[in-house]
Amino acid sequence: MASYMLLVIVPVISIGYYAYYTSVQYVKEQTIQNVKGTLKQASDNIEGRMKTVEQVDNQLYLDQSLQRALSKRLEPLESYRTVTQNIIPKLESALNLSSNNVVIDLFLHNEALPEIYDTETGEDPLLQGKRYNLTHYQRAEHLDWVKRFDEMAVESLWMQVDSDSKFGNVSWLRKMMDFQTIKAIGIMRITVKMDDLFGNLNYSNSGDGIPGYFAVINEQNETVYENRSNPLPEDWQAEAEAYMQIHEPIEGINWRIMALVPLQELEQAAQKVKNVTLLICVASFLVLVAIGAMVSDTFSKQIHRISRSLRAFQEGNFAKRIQYSGSDEFAQIATAFNEMAENIEDLIQEVYISNLQKKEAELDALQAQIKPHFLYNTLSSISRLARLGETEKLHQMVSELATFYRLTLNQGRTIIPIREEIQQVRSYIGIQKIKHVDRLDVSFDIQYSVLEYDTVKLILQPFVENALEHAMSEEPLHIRIVAYQEEGTIVMKVIDNGVGMSEETISKILGYKDQSVGYGIRNVNERIKLQFGESFGVTMESELGLGTTVRIVIPLYRELSVTR
Repeated sequence: MASYMLLVIVPVISIGYYAYYTSVQYVKEQTIQNVKGTLKQASDNIEGRMKTVEQVDNQLYLDQSLQRALSKRLEPLESYRTVTQNIIPKLESALNLSSNNVVIDLFLHNEALPEIYDTETGEDPLLQGKRYNLTHYQRAEHLDWVKRFDEMAVESLWMQVDSDSKFGNVSWLRKMMDFQTIKAIGIMRITVKMDDLFGNLNYSNSGDGIPGYFAVINEQNETVYENRSNPLPEDWQAEAEAYMQIHEPIEGINWRIMALVPLQELEQAAQKVKNVTLLICVASFLVLVAIGAMVSDTFSKQIHRISRSLRAFQEGNFAKRIQYSGSDEFAQIATAFNEMAENIEDLIQEVYISNLQKKEAELDALQAQIKPHFLYNTLSSISRLARLGETEKLHQMVSELATFYRLTLNQGRTIIPIREEIQQVRSYIGIQKIKHVDRLDVSFDIQYSVLEYDTVKLILQPFVENALEHAMSEEPLHIRIVAYQEEGTIVMKVIDNGVGMSEETISKILGYKDQSVGYGIRNVNERIKLQFGESFGVTMESELGLGTTVRIVIPLYRELSVTR
C-alpha cells in the first residue's frame, strides 16, 4: 500500500504542479497580451495625434509661396505687407488644423522680415492658446537645442527643448528650405502639450483586472510622461525585479510606452488557480487512496491464502491445494499452484524411487566387486607365490589388492575423481597381469584434462573383467583404455582384440532381453543414467574374431563436496 501511495502521489503532485505552472504561465501570457494590445492601441492613438501636428507642419513646409515669402528680401514696407498679407494668414490657417493649443515658432534667416513674438514671462507658452511667433534666427542660434538640431543629419524630429520639460510640453522641429534655391530658410518649431499627445494613457484600459502603470520613457530610460492619477512607484527602478515590464515603441520618436505590472499582483491573480488546483489534487489523491485501499485489501486476502498454502508446503504438506473460483489472475495463480503441487508430488515420488534404484545399483556394484571367487582366486595366487618364493610378485599382488579394495570401498562415496577411477582399474590390471603373465597387455591413452573431473565409481573395471573372462583366446589379449573430452562430454573407451561378440549378444546385454547375460555391464549403464541423465551411458561395438569396443559417455562434472 505504501508503494501504491507513492506511485499515486508522485503523478498527482506532478500533474498538479504542471497544471499550476501552466495556469500561472497562462495568466502571465494573457496579461502580457492584454497589455500589449492596450499599448499598441495607445501607440496608434499617439501616432495619430502626432500626425495631426505633422499635418500642420506639412501645410507650412510644403507651401512654396510661403517659402518664397519667407526667403525674399524686400524693403521694410513691402516686407511688412508680405508678412501681414501672405505669411500671417497661412500661419493662422495651419493653427486651425489642430483642435488643441499649439504654438508655431519660425526662426528665420531673412532678417528683412519684421519679427512678431511675445515677450517671455516664464510661464507655459501654451496657456495663451494657439499662437505663432516670427523670430530672426540670430536670436536663437546660441541656444543649445538649436545647435544640436543644426548638427543633426535629420530634417525633422520630436524633441523636448527649451522649457518643454518644465511645462510638460514637446516640440516638433523642422529644418525649412526653399525648394527652388535649395537654401535654408530657418527652423520651424511646433510646441504641443504632452497631455494632448499622450492623454488617456491609463492602465485600467487593459481590461485584465490586474493593477499596473503606464508611462512614456525616453531613450535614456527616463520618465517623460505618466498619468498623474496613476503615477509610477518612486522605487520602481531600484526594485525593477519586482515588476514585469512591457514596452511598445512610438513611431517617429525615440520614445516608448512602458507598462509596469507588479509580479506580486500576478501571483495573487494566480493564487485562485493554485487553490483550485490544490483542492483537485487533494481530492484526487484521497479518491485514489480509497480505491487503492479497497484493491489492496482484496489482493491481500488472496495473497494470504496463497501464502498459507506455501507455508504448508514449507512444512512438508504437499497435499495442500488452493480452492479459488473465477477467471482473474489469482485464479490463474491458484491453478498453476495446484498443478505445481501435483508435479512436485510426482517428482518427489520419482526421485525417491530413483534414489532407491541408485542405492540398489551401487550395492550390486559393490557386491559384484567383492565376489568371493575373485578374492579366493587372488588369495590362492598369493599363496602359490609364497610357496614358490616369488616375494617381489607376492608383494606387488598384495599391494595392488589392497589399493583395489581401498578405492572400491572409498568411504562409501559414489562419486570419485576420474584420476582415482583410472588408478583403481590399474590396480585391478596389475593383479591380473601377475596371474596371466605374458598373455595380457594393457595400454592407457588418457587425456590429462579429464583427470580434474569426477565420475560414478566402478565404470571401467567391470569391462576389463568382462574382457578377461570372455575375450581371452590362445593369442595374447591386448586391452587399450582411452579417455578424452569431446564436445562438452568425457568419453572413455575399453578396447580389446579378443574373440568379439555378435549383435545378438550385444542386444541381450544392453536390451534387457536376457537378465542372466551382462549384468555387470547393465549395472554400469544404469548407474550412469541415474546420476547424469538418459543422454549419457554405455554403448558397445563388436565383431567376431576382431574384438570389442565399449564407449562410456559422461558429462564434464565436478562434485564440489568431494575432498581432493
